[in-house]
Formats: sequence, C-alpha cells, structure tokens
Amino acid sequence: LPQNPAGRSSETRQALSGGGKRCFHASPLTLRAVFGSGLLGGLVLAALIAAQPARAGASLPDLKLILAVTETTQHPPVTSFFLHDSRSGMRREVYRDGDGDRRVLVKIAASDVLHAARAVGGSTIYAMRGPAQVESAATCPDTLSRLKLHPSEDQAEWETVVLVPLCFSDASPYGLWNRAPIFAVSSDGSRIALPALRIGEESLDPPAIRILSSEGAEEWPVPLPGEWMEVADLAWSPDAKQLVYLVLPQGDEHTVDEAQLSKAGVYLADIEARSARRISDCRARSLAWGPKPNEITVALDGAAGGTRAGVISVLRLPGGRKVEEFSVRGSPIALAYSPDLQWLAVETIKGDQQTVWLYHVLGGWGRRAHQLPTSAGRLSLVGWAADSVAEAAM
Repeated sequence: LPQNPAGRSSETRQALSGGGKRCFHASPLTLRAVFGSGLLGGLVLAALIAAQPARAGASLPDLKLILAVTETTQHPPVTSFFLHDSRSGMRREVYRDGDGDRRVLVKIAASDVLHAARAVGGSTIYAMRGPAQVESAATCPDTLSRLKLHPSEDQAEWETVVLVPLCFSDASPYGLWNRAPIFAVSSDGSRIALPALRIGEESLDPPAIRILSSEGAEEWPVPLPGEWMEVADLAWSPDAKQLVYLVLPQGDEHTVDEAQLSKAGVYLADIEARSARRISDCRARSLAWGPKPNEITVALDGAAGGTRAGVISVLRLPGGRKVEEFSVRGSPIALAYSPDLQWLAVETIKGDQQTVWLYHVLGGWGRRAHQLPTSAGRLSLVGWAADSVAEAAM
C-alpha cells in the first residue's frame, strides 16, 4: 500500500499488500530457483539469469485457455465462457447467459467468477447457477453445476452436481445475483470444497470449509482459525486427499483487526486424518497445486492498483519451504497450471488492464496470452482445455 493509514502499523500494510515473513520478495521479472548461499549458488543463479534472453523468444504453447467474461453493464450481469487460443488469439464461445431463469452466479460482493468457476479435467467447467432474483430464501434453488465440453457439440448443457442453497449466506442477502462463494473441485470430481458460514439455516461457529462428495454427502468440515477469518483461495491435491487454502482476516487496511493477522497464512488439511495446520505465514491471494505433486504455487499482491510487481512463489510440502519465485507485472489474482504441468497461466490486473500471462516452468519471460480492459467486462481465468476438446473446438 502506498501510504500507512493513520493508526495502522507497518505490519498491517505489509500483510494486506501480500508481504509475509517467508514469501515477500522483490525480484526482477525472471523465474529462478532459490539456491543456497555461497559461490556455487551464485554461479548457478547467474547462469540462469544469463540464459533468460535466449528463452524469452520461445513460442507460446499449442494449448487453449478457458476464460470467462462478465459484462457488468448488464443487469443482472451476463457471463460468457470461451476457449482461447494462446497462439492465434482466436476464441470460441462455449456458453453465454441467456434470458432464462437460471444463470451463472458471480462471486459474493464482486462482479466476476474468479475462483467461483473452475475448469476440471480439461473438459468440464464447474460454476454456481441459480436465478438472478429469489422470492423466498426457504426455496432457494441454487446449485453447483457443470458444463461438459464435447468436441462435437456447439453448445453443451449444464447439469446439476449438488444443491447449494446460497440464499442463506450471511455475507450476501438473498435475492441478489452476486451470491456465489469460491470453491474447488478435485481433479476426478469426487470431492468439493466450499467455504461457508452456515449449512442450510444452521450457523457454523467458527466458519468452515464444507467438504462434499460428488453426491452431496457432508464430510468433515475444515474449521477456519477464527470467526473473523476468510478463505481467499483453495485447491485440491492430485489424489483429492489434501486441501490447501489461503486464510486472511476479513476487512481492508482500514478495518482489519490486527490481532487476527497472526492467524493468516497458507493452511494444509488432511481430509482422511481430519487434521489441519498452517504451513506458511505467507499472506497470499491465490494459489494452485503444482508444478510437482509435493509443491504448491501462491501469488502475492503488488501495491494497490498493480503499480508494483506481484510475486509468484513455489512452496514445497510438507514444510512450506520456498523453492522458486518470480515477479509478474501487476497484481496476480488467479493461477492455473496446464494439463501437462509445463505452463503456468497467471491473471494480473494493472490499472484498468486485465491480462493473462503464460510462464514456462523451466523459466523465461512471461508471454502475454490475452488482455481485456475493465471497461469491456470482468475477465476471469477459469483454467485450461484438454487437447481433445481444444483441437476440435477451434
């Protein structure tokens, strides 16, 4: 944050701008491993940096992104999903909200579907759907639904996965279109993680992350470390047995309770063992599982408005040790690894520009894949499309 608000400590400013004791770093715009100190580490790091220009001209991958655009000038907002070719820039619409009763619901207190719509398995889009207006909270028909992308079909049909009555949320009064919480679906579709304040009319104390089976059965709810904490993002392990999630205190730099800052960080839950612990005090805003099965990637904000570079850090499990990091242009707000785990898509915002960048896991400069001004709608990185879907659809 550019200034220290009256009555707020430097720790509060650092926490809310993404600075954690173990994650914050101001580095040049290159991907690098964090080597040990000494001559050997310095020589290897220098060689890596020197090699960057040679890789900077590498072509973009022959892969397709799944993006969403929410038109906020419409009332209620209209959301569309696209397959986007990162090489040619061509895109193909696979869904757009129509005039029917049900539509894609955007995030609570927001105008986008960041972390509230996910691409799973390269061929399925998950999103919260429901009517724009609800007459009675007692009969709330909201659902977590999925859209299967078939190569031979122009417009696939949504199907219900599980009923989720979002109208009961304390965070958003019923009857509004912006009531979708963030969520995560495991790669095999067997488990769903959904932060919640209540289940039906029963309040959760403290708030928790609901773990649901694909049939809607309730498993162990993962408790948050305090009443005034919230989940910024979450992701499943490849085997769907562990869940990593980012916890931050509610509020902004003017309203946050500084006593809650000590509870913020990256948490790891073992669903089978019914245990959860903090693995890093990194105060990040978005994450992805990868690039290796025992690694997670987290994104930290730059300055407000994206005027300072954001930072992407790779943490190794189980201890949360940082092993790689690099800087990005603007504030990173979403991450997604390609199906082959060779490319990382990073959505950033800087000023009024929303941009999706692609970074190869071996290093090199980020390549811009897509850019959209905020005046044209809210851009959301949903994920990647599988080769079979992408090749037939473009």
